[in-house]
Amino acid sequence: MALTTTVGGASSDSYATLADYTARATALGWTLAGTDAANEINLRKATVYLDANYVWVGIRVASTQALDWPRISNVLVDGYVIDSDTIPQAVKDAQMELAYLIQGGLNPFATVTNGAVGRKRSKAGPVETETEYATTRETPRIVAIEGLLAPYGRRLASAAAMVRG
Repeated sequence: MALTTTVGGASSDSYATLADYTARATALGWTLAGTDAANEINLRKATVYLDANYVWVGIRVASTQALDWPRISNVLVDGYVIDSDTIPQAVKDAQMELAYLIQGGLNPFATVTNGAVGRKRSKAGPVETETEYATTRETPRIVAIEGLLAPYGRRLASAAAMVRG
């Protein structure tokens, strides 16, 4: 099923087109999945991840749009207003980067357990050792994606869970 990339569309399921993804892959020397269908699935998964895990600046242009972008915002990026009728290239680049990582085996929806030691106890006689782990569960951080998207929003798992603009 072909991607729907209409800006602000009610049934859009991707920010970047398959042609955008193929061009970026060529420019960066990536080898994409063997079929268009597989590449489209990865682009859709990347879109779902971005919209589910980021709080973006501004507000949606329309209540009927399927995806979080385009947005109306008074936030300046590099001194320029974000156009309310386009998807920022950095958002598309982040989606394509993530799609490629997904193709390589990354599961951005996986839950990662952080096994930091919360408490450790030792006893000399009769010998006893106890280690308690303070586990937290979170989704994996993808630093390259976070860097591309920093001017446009914050990852939900970050300390700043709300961005106004």
